[in-house]
Amino acid sequence: MPGESYSFASMANISLIEEMYDKFRADSSSVDDSWCRFFEGVEFASKISEGQSLSSTSNDLRISTLINAYRSYGHLLARFDPIDPAPRASVPELDLATLGFEEDELNETFPTCGLLDEKFAPLSKIIEVLREIYCNKVGFEFVGLQNVEMEEWIEERVEAVRCSPLLSMEQKKAILQHLNKSELLELFLHTKYVGQKRFSLEGAETLIPIIAEVIELGSVSGLKEFVIGMAHRGRLNVLANILNKSYSTIFHEFEENYLPGLSEGSGDVKYHKGFSADIITRGGRQVHVSLTANPSHLEAVNAVVEGQVKAKQVLKGDVNQEEILPLLIHGDSAISGQGTIYECLQLCNLPGYSAGGTIHIVINNQIGFTTTPKESRSTRYCTDIARTFGAPVFHVNGEDPEMCIFVTDLAVQLRQKFHCDVFIDLNCYRKYGHNEGDEPFFTQPLEYKLIRQKASVRQIYRDSLVQHGVLEKHIAHQLEEEFNGSLKTDHEGSKLFETAPPADLFKGPVWKEFVRTSEKEINRPFKTQVPQKTLKALAKSFCAAPEGFNIHKKIARLNEDRFKMVGGSAKKKTIDWGMAEMLAFASLLAQGKHIRLSGQDSRRGTFSHRHAMWVDQDSGKHYFPLSHLKPGQGRCHVYNSILSEFAVLAFEFGYSLSYPDALVIWEAQFGDFCNGAQVVIDQFIAVTEQKWNRYSGLTLLLPHGYEGQGPEHSSARIERFLQLSGEDNWYVVNPTTPAQFFHLLRKQVLQQTRRPLIVFTPKGLLRYQACKSSLEELSKGAFEKIIDDPTRPKKAKRILLCSGRIYYDLIEERERRKKKDIVIVRIEQLYPLKKDLLKKIINQYKGYKEMFWVQDEPSNMGAWLYIYRQMRDVIPVKTKLQYAGRKRSASTAVGNHAVHKQQHTDIMQQAFE
Repeated sequence: MPGESYSFASMANISLIEEMYDKFRADSSSVDDSWCRFFEGVEFASKISEGQSLSSTSNDLRISTLINAYRSYGHLLARFDPIDPAPRASVPELDLATLGFEEDELNETFPTCGLLDEKFAPLSKIIEVLREIYCNKVGFEFVGLQNVEMEEWIEERVEAVRCSPLLSMEQKKAILQHLNKSELLELFLHTKYVGQKRFSLEGAETLIPIIAEVIELGSVSGLKEFVIGMAHRGRLNVLANILNKSYSTIFHEFEENYLPGLSEGSGDVKYHKGFSADIITRGGRQVHVSLTANPSHLEAVNAVVEGQVKAKQVLKGDVNQEEILPLLIHGDSAISGQGTIYECLQLCNLPGYSAGGTIHIVINNQIGFTTTPKESRSTRYCTDIARTFGAPVFHVNGEDPEMCIFVTDLAVQLRQKFHCDVFIDLNCYRKYGHNEGDEPFFTQPLEYKLIRQKASVRQIYRDSLVQHGVLEKHIAHQLEEEFNGSLKTDHEGSKLFETAPPADLFKGPVWKEFVRTSEKEINRPFKTQVPQKTLKALAKSFCAAPEGFNIHKKIARLNEDRFKMVGGSAKKKTIDWGMAEMLAFASLLAQGKHIRLSGQDSRRGTFSHRHAMWVDQDSGKHYFPLSHLKPGQGRCHVYNSILSEFAVLAFEFGYSLSYPDALVIWEAQFGDFCNGAQVVIDQFIAVTEQKWNRYSGLTLLLPHGYEGQGPEHSSARIERFLQLSGEDNWYVVNPTTPAQFFHLLRKQVLQQTRRPLIVFTPKGLLRYQACKSSLEELSKGAFEKIIDDPTRPKKAKRILLCSGRIYYDLIEERERRKKKDIVIVRIEQLYPLKKDLLKKIINQYKGYKEMFWVQDEPSNMGAWLYIYRQMRDVIPVKTKLQYAGRKRSASTAVGNHAVHKQQHTDIMQQAFE
């Protein structure tokens, strides 16, 4: 059958091989790629006459079976675990009998099939060479990845060196130098700052020469920038010994009297912080390296890094994706346990998300906090997910730095040539517990007895170089003493710091000066209107299908209706939500701004209101109307994302960091789906400037509104965003008109501050007749944080405050009841709340008796509790703000439509009675 495959363990079944060979001869596409490759590699013609049985001849075939078995399963016998006291001696997949050989054939001569220089050799020597290559201190997993060219490329290079790479003297000394810096820094910190958490790299020091080699060889291969994402273990070492963050600064952050600089905001612990620097490689090339900030939520940073790299590639025109590299460093328990790993890897080959291949390094401590691999995963290796995406995995022994460097070189070359993800599984150990205050003997006494007896990898490698005459012993000690002396000097110098050195939010010549968040900037009036003539011209462009394009009849009719919206009276309210959004996007693109919108089904729009992509009904070709407005316009990228919230939102956040001059939007299919990305919201978006000292203008569109669709399709959890609001960290907006949305989107990218924008967008209002704006409101207006009642009754008996779609229900109810003495005020921007403006609006109404906050959400949700506290500074002391809304509830909404309608009736009763 096409696509059928078998393991090499089954290849002793000669009749099966004959059957597969017959299929191959009849139609090579009828067998799996691995079989095709196998049969093509064997010279059958010289061994088999027409119709002759394979079982009676062809030692070539048997040897090819043997070789491919070792290529496929040799890693099962490889000795890459530095703390495994009893590595496996055999595995069934490599037994002689399994492979169709007998013990008494070991001394017989067989063809070598190109494995050796000589054409024939004893079977024992062939096996010896195979074990030397594939069962040594590296476990190679690369067979069966459905990329024959890549597999052959790896084979050629791995089999050429036979696990004995020829490194130059310079490379060997560089390895030792990196190991010196790595271990001696940790020892110094351990001595000077006893008991302080630092998440030591000890036991995994080889990480530093590996990263250094990625940068060194990468720069030779054309890479100019590296973006690193990693958790806390080893971060301080990477900051110091890769990015050249000064030892003095790092030491100063350990001091008890350390006070962060004024520019740092609330900050974070030292082993979560990011950093960036221009560094010079050994070859004299300058490259930019950045380490992205990351919280304790393991693997959360992965997609952020991918988004950063993608944005940089777009911004800098790296079309071939050969100049900027994402480098992700994982923990073994995290990579096998965290769901965001799969989500992030799923982006690797998708248009709009692929960064051209990522190098992954796993710091394989072989333990979680206190949890062993047997307790934390169901797979053989922590990296088994890599096979799902066709990524080769190299399992390396952290105590063999030279093979680690050889494999690192392979990884860099693979990424640059094949643009694939590559995994380096750095098998090592953790010298101390989870942190320096833990006692690992509580839970792993046997393992840690062995670890405490081990010499460090630095000592092992140093002694090896001395033994082989590469380095004189006294010079090695001299280098160590010099480095320790420099650490002591830097330690003394760190005590002279009064505060932390200032940190720049943006570096480089690309960006204009963005302004830090301040109350003045928040409240600064900003011009967002667009001339009517311009809007009409843009509408004409994006409502027209190209000649010969067979557009769907309903979309053609939609375009006609949209164009009519800007064609009549400028004061007539004809523009709906979808058209206002298109006009906002088009006007920004015409100004040269880049727009990126992604989410689940965002091209069409969950509610079929957008249609940013048209599909030819005959050919299936795609057309993006917003990309054909005018020459020299900004880029417009709209993508349907994978069915993920966590990784996709993290990706877009990263994109917004690297491209702050763009309007970057993530749209949830329904607002409460952002629950699946709560870590990203809490740990990155809400604290971008305050915690990480960075700018992000990321915009979230969260459909929100109680329309009887049940508990999962009603609430975008306004209360959560308001709870996270502080220090003017973002805008939380619940707009009620298309014009408000238009001005809001334009303001977000045109203003000089960069802060996230959380927008609660409508569902039912998208086609609600009363929810429309005029062309004049787009050409003359601006975003209004609070909207007064347009009727402004002279005598007000009651004031109703609200936000969002319930405003239209209140208007309808007021008209139905003919209540002309009730004021309805909309709070469009919930945070930051413009209290002085609200107070001014309320004070113009005299003689009112009651004031209510009206909302659809239950009383423990929505904006009620937030507004109640805020209004203490707004309304007179004698005035009591009352509540009209649903009762306190565990669930966001009911599932029964009839009950929903009754609750809505009750809310209207509370508001008006």
